Amino acid sequence: MLIITISVDAPSGKSVGIKEDLAMYAEKFGDTRVLDIKEVKTPSRQMEMGR
Repeated sequence: MLIITISVDAPSGKSVGIKEDLAMYAEKFGDTRVLDIKEVKTPSRQMEMGR
């Protein structure tokens, strides 16, 4: 059995589609289960107006 961890730099909200694509590809090699998905949101920068 292999456990593969993948980090994907993709837009927020794309995790389900990416998970499905990767799982369908991995099924070519044997039974596949997705164990965990984590979406880490990066802090966004706010523009500050000078006074």
